[in-house]
Amino acid sequence: MTGNAKPADDFVIRPATAADRDFLSSLNDRLIANVSVAGVSRADLQRFQVGYTTAALDGEKPGGETLVAVDTSGFSLGYAHLRPDEDFLTGEPAGYVSILVVRDDAAGRGVGGRLLDAAESWAAARGYKTLQLDVFASNDPARRFYARRGFEEESLRLRRKLGD
Repeated sequence: MTGNAKPADDFVIRPATAADRDFLSSLNDRLIANVSVAGVSRADLQRFQVGYTTAALDGEKPGGETLVAVDTSGFSLGYAHLRPDEDFLTGEPAGYVSILVVRDDAAGRGVGGRLLDAAESWAAARGYKTLQLDVFASNDPARRFYARRGFEEESLRLRRKLGD
């Protein structure tokens, strides 16, 4: 560990409250920091992410949960939004991580891993056989993180810009 980094056990994971809303929304740009999509402007990506986050938090499905990582001083480090879903290949109920994000200055402390551990526990406690998520193809750091955690790619959406 370098600099002022703190060990991974220096924080807790707890359910989000209404008081966390501003923090959750503040990480929208972090969610798309490593994303680029041909033919899609940065402004379009930002608009998408704000809308996605708002819809996830405002339209939380029954059984969904948002978990926040908070250090011992009460400083929020990251969060995961979880919801029930259906495996589109098998039709079975599945857990879905719709958002997992860690503040840039909290990266490398194990926060993302602990949030994903909590997501896996959440899904297992509900009897789900799988935990699923989506990640932008261009988000290499996230894809490497999820691969290290045992997630396997099952589909890939392709895009071709027309015109111009």
